[in-house]
Amino acid sequence: MKMMKFICALLLAAVSFCARADTPPLYSPSVIVYDVARGEVLLEKNADDVRPIASLTKLMTAMIVIDNAQAMADTLTIDGNDIDRLKHSGSRLPIGASLQREDLLRLALMSSENRAASALSRSFPGGQTAFIQQMNRRAQALHMVDTHFEDPTGLSPDNVSTARDVVKMAREASHYPLISSFTTLSAYAQTIGGYTRFYHNTDPVIRWDDWDVQLAKTGYTREAGRCIVVDVIMHDGPVIIVLLGARSSGARTADLATIRNWVDGDQTPVGVPRLYHATAHSHHHHAALVSQAHSVKVRFAAWRPVSTVPSRRHATHHIRASRTGAQAFLTPTVQHHHGKRLDVRHGVSEHAGIEVSNVNERFG
Repeated sequence: MKMMKFICALLLAAVSFCARADTPPLYSPSVIVYDVARGEVLLEKNADDVRPIASLTKLMTAMIVIDNAQAMADTLTIDGNDIDRLKHSGSRLPIGASLQREDLLRLALMSSENRAASALSRSFPGGQTAFIQQMNRRAQALHMVDTHFEDPTGLSPDNVSTARDVVKMAREASHYPLISSFTTLSAYAQTIGGYTRFYHNTDPVIRWDDWDVQLAKTGYTREAGRCIVVDVIMHDGPVIIVLLGARSSGARTADLATIRNWVDGDQTPVGVPRLYHATAHSHHHHAALVSQAHSVKVRFAAWRPVSTVPSRRHATHHIRASRTGAQAFLTPTVQHHHGKRLDVRHGVSEHAGIEVSNVNERFG
């Protein structure tokens, strides 16, 4: 009997060791990777930890705006109630600016414009208070049991959720063509008060040529850290990736690349770019972060080879429809070139001479 227990203990230890050996090192403290077609979690790390989610909130804000079916051509005006008096974040929407509801929704999603999100919520029947109540009711309906919203922008540290709940929100948001379209625009020219201003998407992944992104949203506050949710079609179908609480944009980017490699069967970890090591991490701290890989819980799915079909990436201003359902199994060609340099700089347009907006990346 004692021998049997000893053998069982050895087997359990061996399984644990094997799982850790296959675990990708991740910087973000809370992570989940979800196979949409199979309804299966592929990888999770502290996925049920409740954390501030910053501007990932705006996905829920957008769903409430669209569900209310107010005319997208209605004109709304930015006023003093839309000023961020909590974080004092900047904005390129001046007080008195009037834009159509659709324009404000676009800026809230692709450029994480906080005043736009605030103005959209104020125009809701019953005002902003009723809007926030509806956000929380919708979260309950989606069984986001660890989620609570206090404001429509994500600036409040009391807007909290978990990586697992954010997957539920992103799955629902992916059914809205406007949300899919606006979150994947790389840049947009908006006329405000007679002047044309160019806005830049806060999410770097939509500019990566080998990522077929269907929906993406970043978020940042000091309390939340660097957060991101990405709905991307990989070689065997759609996957939702959620990262919460990364210490820098570089760490967040490295995690995305590591997860992509891991899904493709490459166990090579991706380090934080040198720029971020110099500004955000000491070598000792970096080593501590890498060691967190051992706390990741991994669930494996049998990814099978598939035939290739053309990628469905679209041009910057093209409006794309989201996939027809969460269970649609799409398999475009996705190529990964090992060693390819990822440009993780922010506020740099791919077209020389174009002014871009990245004001809200500080709190967006």
